[in-house]
Amino acid sequence: MDEPSGILQETGTHGTSPGRYHYLIRDGSEASFVSEGTRLSRKKMQEEALFWFDQALWKRPDYIPALLGKAFAFGKMGKYDEEIRCCDLVLANEPGSVDALLEKGFALGKLGRFEEKIACCDQALAADPASAEAWNSKGQALGMLGRFSEELDCCTRATELRPRYIGAWVNAGHAQIQLKNYPEAVQALNRAIQIYPRYTAAWVTKGIALCGLHEYHAAIECFGNAERESPGNRRILYWKGLALSRTGRYEEAVSSLSSLVARDSGYADAWVILSNCHFMLGNPDESVRCFMTAYGIDKNDIRDLVKKGIMSWRTGNNHEALRCMSGVFGILLR
Repeated sequence: MDEPSGILQETGTHGTSPGRYHYLIRDGSEASFVSEGTRLSRKKMQEEALFWFDQALWKRPDYIPALLGKAFAFGKMGKYDEEIRCCDLVLANEPGSVDALLEKGFALGKLGRFEEKIACCDQALAADPASAEAWNSKGQALGMLGRFSEELDCCTRATELRPRYIGAWVNAGHAQIQLKNYPEAVQALNRAIQIYPRYTAAWVTKGIALCGLHEYHAAIECFGNAERESPGNRRILYWKGLALSRTGRYEEAVSSLSSLVARDSGYADAWVILSNCHFMLGNPDESVRCFMTAYGIDKNDIRDLVKKGIMSWRTGNNHEALRCMSGVFGILLR
């Protein structure tokens, strides 16, 4: 693990007031350092949080709360290999640590290592079968592998254990959408919205389910609710544009999708819908331009997916290889 920055370092106060800094240094307890690191981490001050976790580890290198705090901070910074390294240090001393297993599983998922994430969740569930978080995390990983029925089973178990678990309700809704059980998806997402009406992911996912039911006007209302909470969100802009196009509101669809491609010019599906909208608005030149843009992106995407699929197959990662080739066929059949 990284060398701690030194308990007597005086270059700055690392996110705290000078008075609090000197109090903490005088107090010198591992628990106080971790408490300060946790406070700063919650304020999204991860570098400063790491300083305080390191102070605890300087005094006691195997102090589990500090290692877990440091893992969490690394995860928020996108340093997933470092997050895993901290979790492994915890697990070396406490093999059944549910917190460390779930934190490690989170990092593995971010790295696309979903089978390993599932293994972590299974170890966590062996230690605590009533861990709603472990069931939900396992469900997410299964969904990423295309195992949607199993994802639904896991997320449903999570909601049974913790009925107000918003994320698990949303993930259950996602699984139902993938299984084309759209009414059931709407029901699950309504539960999430009842618990927290401002939860963006619930509104977006409900809107997608309503698109599956061809209830585009209701879907547009959902995307509007989501957009108020998260303006400029790319996923919202895409689905809102699609729903608007399906109701004949082509100019509004163009506005939404143009905002999206201005932020992400590589969003091929958005260019396809833009092409259709411009065609319906009587703008053939713009329609052709959008279509050719999508075609150029598709060629690159197909090449990259085939290359990644072959590499995954050669290394024995058959799930990833299958996912890549499914992506190729999805593009070709669009």
